[in-house]
Amino acid sequence: MRALKIAAIVGVGMSIAGAALAGPWNDPAGRVSFNAPSGWVTQAQRSSGQQTIVLTGNANNECYVLTAQNAGTASAQANRIHALTDPMSAADWQTYANSVRPMFPHGGASVTAQSVDTSGFWPLQRATLGGAERPVLAAVSHRPGGLDIIAMCWTYGGPDATATYESFFRSLSNPNDATWQATVGQEDAAHAAAQAAAQQQQQQHQQQQQQQQQGQQQTNQTRQRDYSHGAALPPHP
Repeated sequence: MRALKIAAIVGVGMSIAGAALAGPWNDPAGRVSFNAPSGWVTQAQRSSGQQTIVLTGNANNECYVLTAQNAGTASAQANRIHALTDPMSAADWQTYANSVRPMFPHGGASVTAQSVDTSGFWPLQRATLGGAERPVLAAVSHRPGGLDIIAMCWTYGGPDATATYESFFRSLSNPNDATWQATVGQEDAAHAAAQAAAQQQQQQHQQQQQQQQQGQQQTNQTRQRDYSHGAALPPHP
């Protein structure tokens, strides 16, 4: 990892200013947390205002973790965010990727493959991106309030790090996740109750309509019997 190469060779039990060694990393601004693999060094590039940007890795592996505000999900309920399993558009991937200037200094990011990992509570958007000096593996995880957690990784050398990146992506989280998950359960329960109430109301309405139709049919049948058994009208003079 070129940006943190000096930090990586400092040694176990030591650190440089502003850097943390492998293990859990928690954003002071409360936007993102993750578990850095063994041997990685993490350094916050920005953790103020409306965005967090973090650089983590070692001499061979480099990952940028950042947050962004998503206007499209800002007002969505937590259970709707939990249900977002459709793949992100290529345009959205390009917007996020091109914002990481160390990887895409001239823009030009492209999506070569993508998928959605639903093994965790929050769906994890996955993509392989082209247009950089080397392939970039990326992940995006949506959260309520319009928060998007983004990670992009590439490899300078050494063994294939795909499995390491996948594990790293799954560790992306937010301190409010437990609260949001409880909210999802409450919203799902309220939605199910509302659906059940609407269905019951519809069934009652249908029953009332059937009863009205049956009553009308009985009235018509009674009238028909009265007409068939009534006295004949006298002829006109």
